[in-house]
Amino acid sequence: MKRFVAAVAIAVLAFAPRALRAQSIDSTFAVRSGARFELQSVSGSVRIRAWNRSQVRVQAETDGARVDLDAGSDGISVRAIPRRGEGDVDFTISVPVGTALEVHAISADIDVGQVCGPARLGSISGGVTLVCAAGDVEVESVSGDVSATDIRDGHTEISSTSGDVQVRQVKGSLSARSVSGDVTLDRVDGDDVGVETVSGEIGFAGPVHDNGRYRFRSHSGDVTVRTDGDLNATVSVSTFSGDLESDWPITISPGRGGRMHGQDWEFTVGNGGGRLTLESFSGTIYLRRGSSPRRED
Repeated sequence: MKRFVAAVAIAVLAFAPRALRAQSIDSTFAVRSGARFELQSVSGSVRIRAWNRSQVRVQAETDGARVDLDAGSDGISVRAIPRRGEGDVDFTISVPVGTALEVHAISADIDVGQVCGPARLGSISGGVTLVCAAGDVEVESVSGDVSATDIRDGHTEISSTSGDVQVRQVKGSLSARSVSGDVTLDRVDGDDVGVETVSGEIGFAGPVHDNGRYRFRSHSGDVTVRTDGDLNATVSVSTFSGDLESDWPITISPGRGGRMHGQDWEFTVGNGGGRLTLESFSGTIYLRRGSSPRRED
């Protein structure tokens, strides 16, 4: 397949040294159905939106960096290359609906909306926002906040080291992690959900399926689980100096499916079909009905 490869630059007048740092890029390429889009950047910003065209449009405002484009009908690859320590690039990208995305940056914010395809997004010190995805999704940041909304039909992994993680309206399996930030999950509907944080709080709202597995672990933060509908689960609770508050009755019956050891409890609600693990070393654990008042807030 014939490909188009270009190093995009702009010609400027030699007697205008300030203009030597500025580049403006606007290129559009035709792509076939199922084409991928990949981007690597250093600093600046990345904004990606979908449109109803079989084309990819790359717009960029650069401040010293070179932008390389590798374009073919089955995909577009874009790379920002710093020159003499200058590396800021502000990207605005338009892609067909459903395009598979892979975007990585060092200190750029990443904002993806309504593309609704598989996505792998990562920034070291920037925030990452994703609205609408289908298929497998990975979103991560080291020191920025991460937000993901409207994800379906795949496995989702969301993580941030020192930022907050917010996940809304997800259907499918989910893994979410943070070290020092809060993790908030709202309207998450999956049968395999795992959440971990060290010093942040965890909040979950969604159904707990009879055959599902749910794990929520925080070292020093509170853990709040708000279940939609009936709860049928075997519940394991572990805490050292925290408390447990439950809207569901707790009955410890040794020899009949229940046990208690120190600050560890296991009890059954309903038919006990699901598995719900709740752990916090020093925080309070709340097990709530979805319609109950938010007394922990």
